[in-house]
Amino acid sequence: MVNLTRSSYAGQQRFATITWNGDTHASWENFAQMIPAGLNFMATGCNYWTVDAGAFFTIKTPTWFYDGSFGWNKENKGWHEFYLRMLQFAEFLPVFRSHGTNLPREVWQFGQKGERIYDAIVECIGQRYRFLPYTYSLAHNVSANNYTMSRLLAFDFPKDKEVFDIKDEFMYGPSLLVKAITEPFFYQENGEIIPGNQKTVDLYLPKGASWYDFYSDLIFEGGTRLTTGAALMHLPLFVRAGSILPMGPVVEYAEQQSSLPLELHVYPGANASFELYDDAGDGYAYEEGEFSVIPLEWNDSERVLTMHSRVGSFAGMPLSREFEVVVHESAGVRKSASVVYEGSELRLNL
Repeated sequence: MVNLTRSSYAGQQRFATITWNGDTHASWENFAQMIPAGLNFMATGCNYWTVDAGAFFTIKTPTWFYDGSFGWNKENKGWHEFYLRMLQFAEFLPVFRSHGTNLPREVWQFGQKGERIYDAIVECIGQRYRFLPYTYSLAHNVSANNYTMSRLLAFDFPKDKEVFDIKDEFMYGPSLLVKAITEPFFYQENGEIIPGNQKTVDLYLPKGASWYDFYSDLIFEGGTRLTTGAALMHLPLFVRAGSILPMGPVVEYAEQQSSLPLELHVYPGANASFELYDDAGDGYAYEEGEFSVIPLEWNDSERVLTMHSRVGSFAGMPLSREFEVVVHESAGVRKSASVVYEGSELRLNL
C-alpha cells in the first residue's frame, strides 16, 4: 500500500508517507518556489516528497487558487515548455509523477515523434527508467540508513559556503548534480516564440570534486561558475568524479525483463563505492532480510573495479548477472568491458 498525502506533520518520517506539494498553480514563479521548499522539506527526514509535474491548475479565475498562466489551450507551446521543465525536474525526485487538471498530460498531447518537446518528454521518461537501478539502490539506503535521495547541496558540500543559498541545484544521490530550469527560453506563456539564439543558464559546481557533464563527458573543476546550454532535450546534469553509476535499459514499466546487460558507469578522478541493491520487486519480504547487495568499489590510482561477493539473497534471484562496465575517460573517450558476475568477488583492471 502507498499513502500519498498533501498534509504532513512532525513525526511523519517514520511512516514513509509520500507527500506532494498540493494543488499548485502553473506559473514559472511558483515552480521556482517549489524547489527550495521541497529540498528543505526533504531535509527534515520526510524523504518521499514530490510534485504534480505541470502543476495542478493551469487556468486563472477570480478564485484565488486558480492562478495558472496557461489557460485551456493544450496546443499552447508556452504550456508545453513549462510542463517539460517540471517533468525534467521531477525525474530527479524520489517519486516521479505527472498529474493535474484543466490541461491533459499524456505524452501524445504534446505533439508527435520528431517534434522537439514530444521527443524531450519521451527522453525524460526513458531516462528515469535508465536510472532505476541507481534510484532503487538509493531507496534501500533510505530504509536502511535514513538517507535522503534528493539533497540540498549543503548535505554533501558543507564546507563550501557558495552552495548555501542556491535554490535551483541539488544532488540526486551521491553522484548526480541537477540544475533545474525555472524560466522560459523558447516560448512565452501565450505560446509566442521568444526571439534570440542564446539559450544558456548559469550554474555553480561545488568545491571538493571534479564534475563530468553527463551528456558530453567534458570535465570541470569544482568551485567553478559555468554557463551551459539550456536545450529543451535535457536539464544540465553533472556526475561527481569518483562515482559508480548503475544504469539499466529503457523499459516500458519497472518490472519489464530485458536481455540487455546492466551498465556500470565509472567516473574516475577519485576512489568510489556503491552498493547495488536488488530484491523481488514487490511485497514485504525485504523487511525479513530477503534482498541482495553487491558492493562495488573503484580504486582510482590502480584503475581497478572490484565487484565484491554478493551479500544476501531473495526468492527468484538470478545466480549470475551480465554487466557492461563503462569507464568515462574524457569527452568522447570511453573504455568498456563485458563481464558475467556469479556472486563471488571479481576484479577488473581498467
